Amino acid sequence: MHINKIKVKNFKKIEDGAFDFNKDVNILVGDNDSGKSTILEALEIALNCCYRGKSLAGVLSSEIFNSNALIKYLKSNKEIDDLPEILIEAYIDGIPEYKGSNNSEDEDCQGVFVKVILDEELIPAYEDFIKDNKEISSIPIEFYKIDWYDFAWNRVKGLNRKFRALVVDPIRMHPTYGKNQYISNILNASLEKDKQAVLGIQYRQLKESFNKNEKVISINEMLDKDKDISLKKLEIVADISGVSSIESNFQLAVDQVIFPFIGKGEQHKIQIKLAIQNKSKNVDVILVEEPENHLSHMNLTSLINYIESKRGDKQLFLTTHSSYVMNKLSINKLCLLADKYKKLDKIDPAVVKNLKRLPGYDTLRSVLSSKVILVEGPSDELVLKRYYIDNYKSLPEENGIDIIVVRGIGFKNYLEIVKHLGIKTKVVKDNDGSYVKNIKTYEDLYKDYPSIKVLSHADDELYSLEPVLIDANSKDINSIDCYAKIILSTATYNNYKKNKLLPQKKEFLRKWYLDKDGAGKKKVDSAIRIFDSESSIHYPDFIKKVFDFE
Repeated sequence: MHINKIKVKNFKKIEDGAFDFNKDVNILVGDNDSGKSTILEALEIALNCCYRGKSLAGVLSSEIFNSNALIKYLKSNKEIDDLPEILIEAYIDGIPEYKGSNNSEDEDCQGVFVKVILDEELIPAYEDFIKDNKEISSIPIEFYKIDWYDFAWNRVKGLNRKFRALVVDPIRMHPTYGKNQYISNILNASLEKDKQAVLGIQYRQLKESFNKNEKVISINEMLDKDKDISLKKLEIVADISGVSSIESNFQLAVDQVIFPFIGKGEQHKIQIKLAIQNKSKNVDVILVEEPENHLSHMNLTSLINYIESKRGDKQLFLTTHSSYVMNKLSINKLCLLADKYKKLDKIDPAVVKNLKRLPGYDTLRSVLSSKVILVEGPSDELVLKRYYIDNYKSLPEENGIDIIVVRGIGFKNYLEIVKHLGIKTKVVKDNDGSYVKNIKTYEDLYKDYPSIKVLSHADDELYSLEPVLIDANSKDINSIDCYAKIILSTATYNNYKKNKLLPQKKEFLRKWYLDKDGAGKKKVDSAIRIFDSESSIHYPDFIKKVFDFE
């Protein structure tokens, strides 16, 4: 069984949205407050009729309604038809019994839905309520009911449903969110049914032995010795009635330390691994909030490798802010929540393979940015940032522009990502001695993607950033001396000053940059000096176009 898509209406951040999914892994990414957790919560409601681990009926409140739906209702005449409804539909495959056309698309397919609507039996009561209450500040959920049906118009019940979703979220260890039930769910997923039965029997026998303990019997004999409270025998006993689930009384322990008191990272790792292992075979869908939380890089590496190797046929949904998680679990499984819902399932398989092999690169920055500048190295990044400070009095990040150093994986891997997402991207690239071969070729390669622009100096002699900057600051001797004083150490600047003519000064700087003795370090050091300097330098015309995203 797997979920093809969900449709959500009037639930939290989502006023009206449809989200299609991959059959195996779905990596939900987005900026803070973009709705990643809302998607997981909507899935939990559709599949378990629960919200944050508790029965939806028990925690229903006006706060889970979309804010626009609330505002619209409060501005209305508050008639019956003005009351907002929450609808969450899960379109699924693998459960023929759930096939029907009872869905918003009138499509004959498999699925379930949860609807939060006005209870018809309470319509007269609501009408009376409206007459007597002119000032209403929230949705009157007391008049609502919850419907949970499959698409064949059969009511879905917890015991007879054909699927199960398990949520792994460390925040639910907190008592406020039903810690005992949460641990019970994890244990149920990680143990075969016969093992659960053995534990239950042993635990019940243990409680029975408590009742037979001599010291307990002695205390009970003194409890109401004079029969002042009751004429019948009053005792303190262990509850063996089975009214509450046996599992809810169990607790995990790690090296004899009970689960809530071990480290957060270890908690998170164990919960996810138990859910993925699923020895009871009763979980179809696993929902995970940010698996990277509280984990060191090495522990995260181990966990992601475990997920990859043990997931089997279970459908996995997870939210993340980690490029490593996204790259390692396959970037083509990405589901981006931004201005529009986008997937990366059409990305080049070669790029997917590269990033799985080299998952440490920060590709998520390019995914989450609305404006991206790709550069070859840190010196390019520093010079561009200083240009922006000189002209806009702030860092580009403060205005939503992310400058990313492509490093080892190169431009093409990043461009394969951004081209499918339509992200406005500038590529600042050296022409490496041939503008036609190294820049024009790139422009032709991405000519069908208007969001991507490639920028470089057109002069083949100015093959990289350093010669370009020397040329831009060589209008006269005073200009190049000011530039040299910024980028050079005092000792090197004194040697530079021995050159009296402009061509000699330019040649000195070129040779200094090209000197094999620490050439790379010189480039970065000079860029740092440019960034930190109290004086500004001159910039080539093509750099002035880099920040034009209109």
